Amino acid sequence: MLKKLLLFAAISWTSIVLVLCLIRLDGAPQIDVVNIDKYVHSIFHFVFTMLWYLYLRLQFKNENRYKPFIVSFAFSILFGILIEILQQCCTASRSGDVLDVLANLLGASMAIGLFYVLDSFKILKKIR
Repeated sequence: MLKKLLLFAAISWTSIVLVLCLIRLDGAPQIDVVNIDKYVHSIFHFVFTMLWYLYLRLQFKNENRYKPFIVSFAFSILFGILIEILQQCCTASRSGDVLDVLANLLGASMAIGLFYVLDSFKILKKIR
């Protein structure tokens, strides 16, 4: 049951990120924070990596303990790069940005780092 719930959450978050990164946001309220979009990208990919890691931890429970780390991190980065390519090629109101990819990398790295520490101290042992 937990595995299905985590898969649903991960797919839902992936869909939300995809839509929010590709829709036109001309009418959205402006927030006066320097580089707010980079913070948003980091948060998006922190949650993205976290949800996919938790799901993959259950999916790969009898395999190498590092596999969920590697797969969720790589998936997050590749997904972020794909979104930037789609923004550049398929939208009129958005453009791809290398700094967004770096923000995605930061968010994914923070999630992996957090879960690595939690895993090292056996805090996640009950999720198996």
